[in-house]
Amino acid sequence: MLHNRILFKVLFFALLSLSIGLSGYANAAQLPKLSEKAFVSIVTCSPTPNYEGGFGHSALRIQDSSLHIDVIFNFGSYSEKQSFFAYKVLLGTIVSYLNGESFKEFANRYKKNGRGMNEYYLNLTEQQKQSLWQELNRILISGERFYEFKVPTENCSTQLRDVLFKQCNWDKETFLSVPTHQTYRDIELNDPLQNCWLHLLFNIVVGPETDRIMNLYQAAFNPTGLIELLKEVHQDGKPILMMSHKIFPPTQFKELPDKAIPLSVFSLLFIVATVLTYLQLKKAKHFLWFDRIILLLSGISGCFLLSLILFSKIDLLNSNYNILWALPTNLILAFLLKTNKIGKWRKAGIALTCLSLIIFPIAAAIGGQSIPTEAYLFAGTLFVRLLSYLKPV
Repeated sequence: MLHNRILFKVLFFALLSLSIGLSGYANAAQLPKLSEKAFVSIVTCSPTPNYEGGFGHSALRIQDSSLHIDVIFNFGSYSEKQSFFAYKVLLGTIVSYLNGESFKEFANRYKKNGRGMNEYYLNLTEQQKQSLWQELNRILISGERFYEFKVPTENCSTQLRDVLFKQCNWDKETFLSVPTHQTYRDIELNDPLQNCWLHLLFNIVVGPETDRIMNLYQAAFNPTGLIELLKEVHQDGKPILMMSHKIFPPTQFKELPDKAIPLSVFSLLFIVATVLTYLQLKKAKHFLWFDRIILLLSGISGCFLLSLILFSKIDLLNSNYNILWALPTNLILAFLLKTNKIGKWRKAGIALTCLSLIIFPIAAAIGGQSIPTEAYLFAGTLFVRLLSYLKPV
């Protein structure tokens, strides 16, 4: 009886898969052939002040007045209902997918959200237009429409870039050797995120790979980079980009992030730590509450960074010298710290933490990782406070 149930399930899923495959084949076969009047264009949308749309958005529009077609193919669709959404963005496990819809619906939605929109027409052959039309429709009805969103290697712009180069038979190797003289961190600094603390978080969680010079093909991970790449593509001696126009005016930002706020906070923290250390050494006063707080902050940050180093699918996050000041062991040290009796093992733990703090700027400089000033200030705060526990009795 058990064998019959298993056999039934196998046959059911086999027939289901076959029907889906045949349906996809039938739909592909019924696709209309684009006419000579067809246009293919890149539609770019301006950034938003939140982290979801910080770099902007790219999509592909196909119009054919003869067939009454005006659709947009958008690789940037996703559901915000995915649990632990923000953390999954850093892990590179957010499921994104290709979506096809009428251009009117797409444009109205972005206009309602106050997003700017530009359109760039592509100088393609009829064969290239048809190839793109067929391939994008094929992806729509296959499992290939789903992918894991990873900044900056797999997103709406890079997926579109790869499809364009593949279906139009352009040689991407030419652009892999053209440097942009920009790093990913350089580009992020111009991101219009209004939350200054998110800017700081980004600059702490990304590692030395973020500070490598990108080539022209890699830099096409956002709308600006994609258009800059396409400006360099020529076909039969003619540029691919023909003309462009503005559909909606650019997003108006209420204010730019005040990056001086985090810097002021961490500067003040360092000054307070220095004063407390002076009072502890000269007047034998103890400030265990302060030391435990900064050790807890360091330890929690370290656990967070370690989880990204070990489990993130984004290469930029798989190594990070900030872990040298954000030691996960500081979480334990915060609870072991005592004023009346340090003890040999506690003192050894404090000494190792201080050694790690000394190594931190040296390792970052050798490894080529740009470190935010705020991180150096916090490392200095830790060092000044922990050093007071190592004084001779």
